[in-house]
Amino acid sequence: MGKTRLMRNLKTSKYKVTYFVNQNGRRWEVVEFPTNDVVRSFRRKVDAEMLSEHLVTNKPFGDTPLPKFLKGSLDNVEY
Repeated sequence: MGKTRLMRNLKTSKYKVTYFVNQNGRRWEVVEFPTNDVVRSFRRKVDAEMLSEHLVTNKPFGDTPLPKFLKGSLDNVEY
């Protein structure tokens, strides 16, 4: 018998979307994985963690990434 190929589960594939908090200088950024796009930047870590936890528990678009128009740019910093 030859080598068997492992089957992939679609729910654990590489397209699963998650969010994490990253520090960039004085800003705290909520980053979307696997696209590595910045969703929003904050001055306080607590605010960034709250948004990240909310997006992980309540995924607005399921396992698809957020649309580009909903993602903030690096210059937009929430107070």
